[in-house]
Amino acid sequence: MVNGTICPNRLSCMLELSSRPKNRLKRWRPRVEEGIPMSDSKTTGSQPDGSATGLRCIIVTPESTVLDVRAQFVALPLFDGQRGVGRGHAPFIGRLGSGEVRIIGDQAAAEGTVIRTFVEGGFVEVGHDSVTIITQRAIPSNKIDAEQARLDFEKVHAAVATGDEAIAAKMQAEETARAKLRATQNAQY
Repeated sequence: MVNGTICPNRLSCMLELSSRPKNRLKRWRPRVEEGIPMSDSKTTGSQPDGSATGLRCIIVTPESTVLDVRAQFVALPLFDGQRGVGRGHAPFIGRLGSGEVRIIGDQAAAEGTVIRTFVEGGFVEVGHDSVTIITQRAIPSNKIDAEQARLDFEKVHAAVATGDEAIAAKMQAEETARAKLRATQNAQY
């Protein structure tokens, strides 16, 4: 039965259904030719002449903006592993773990320049041509004292924790101390 009429067979019912007007709206999908921007035009890295300059990488802490540079590539320490981001990467939001953010310099700056910054958790938002890192602490890797980082790791590793919450806190502190120690070793390169 279609629209109150009886159909003699299934095929005629299907044809009747397909020819009726559709009341549902189609999903709206932007087309490339419509010129809808993928991200904010202020962060796309476009110069007035139309040439692109790469990713805009911003690291923000509660106190200040630690870093705001252009980059070719950014390696992020997500809580479940490393992730690399280049220009034109698909947008995403991720949770950061403790580790080192590596920012490979833009061609407009010095080719191959690497900026290494230790971050302690937080979030990252990747847009079409921008990477924004929001973290509690951000320290340039070359400013971390290697001996102090080693002592901190040994102290946390030797600590005894009892109870589920204390064990989870110890594991988190140990992971952070290990990542900081690793960042001091990588800063030499």
